[in-house]
Amino acid sequence: MDLPVYMHLLAVNAGFEQVRSALAALAELPGFQRGEMARFGEMAEESKSAICSYLASVIEIAETEAAGRWSKRRLVRERREEG
Repeated sequence: MDLPVYMHLLAVNAGFEQVRSALAALAELPGFQRGEMARFGEMAEESKSAICSYLASVIEIAETEAAGRWSKRRLVRERREEG
């Protein structure tokens, strides 16, 4: 898996952290109901978890396939070197 995929995963997590932090700050200001901010925070956490779970599963499949390809290449090279 290419580096940009991991960078985007990091950006998704960082973005949700910004949302969590902003909602917590808003909850401390007049006019914003703490309960509503907490509810939105929980919704954001649920979304983050679902997104990260999906991304991780796609990454896992791609990395497992890559590991298999690299393993086959290594075995071919080792057999050549032994022979």
